[in-house]
Amino acid sequence: MSSLPASVRPRALAACGKPAEAGFSMVEMLLVLATVAILFGAVYAGFDRLSRSYTAENVKAGSQQSVRNAVEMMVQDIRLAGLNPLRTAAAGILEATGTRLHFTADANFDGDVADEFEEITYELNGSALRQTNHLGTEVLLEDVAALSFRYFDGGDVQIPFPIDDTAELAAIRSVEISLNLIRPSGRGQTVAREYTTRVRCRNL
Repeated sequence: MSSLPASVRPRALAACGKPAEAGFSMVEMLLVLATVAILFGAVYAGFDRLSRSYTAENVKAGSQQSVRNAVEMMVQDIRLAGLNPLRTAAAGILEATGTRLHFTADANFDGDVADEFEEITYELNGSALRQTNHLGTEVLLEDVAALSFRYFDGGDVQIPFPIDDTAELAAIRSVEISLNLIRPSGRGQTVAREYTTRVRCRNL
C-alpha cells in the first residue's frame, strides 16, 4: 500500500510515466467555442434569410390583394357612370384627367343626379388613392406610387389630354386604370405591384 498522500499521487504517477487524469486543454476549449459560434452564426443567417423571405412574400400577397380590391371597386363604380334609365338626368363624366375621375349616375332611377350618393370622384392625392361620395372622402389605398387614367372613344381611340371640352367628355366610352403600389418589406427592401384594366362604360 502506498504511503504517498492522496494529493501527491497523480503527480507521482505522471512522473513515473503513468497517465494522469483526462481533461480539456485551453486550445481544445477555444476550438470547441469557435465551432459552436460558427454553427450558431450559420443557423442565425439561415433563419434571418427565411424570415426576410417570409415577410416579403406576405407583403407581396397583401399588396396584390390591396391593389386588386381598390381597382375592382373603381371598376364597379365607373361602369355606372352616366346611368340614366329615364333619359332625364344629366348623368355622365364631369372631369377626366390623368389622376382624377369625377362622374355621376342616376343610381336610384328617379330621373336626376341630385342625390349625394349619385356623384363619385376617384383621385390620387400624394401617395393615397381617395374616393369621394356621399359618405365623404375616404382613403382606399396608401403607398400608391402612380395612378393613371386613360380615356377612349367608341372607336377605341385614346382621347388626348387635356379633356376639358363637353364634347370630349361625352365621347368617352371606356376608361383604362393603371395603379402602381410600392410598399416597404423590411430591411430597406420594397415590394412593387401594378394592376391595369380597361372598363367599358355601359351607360355612356
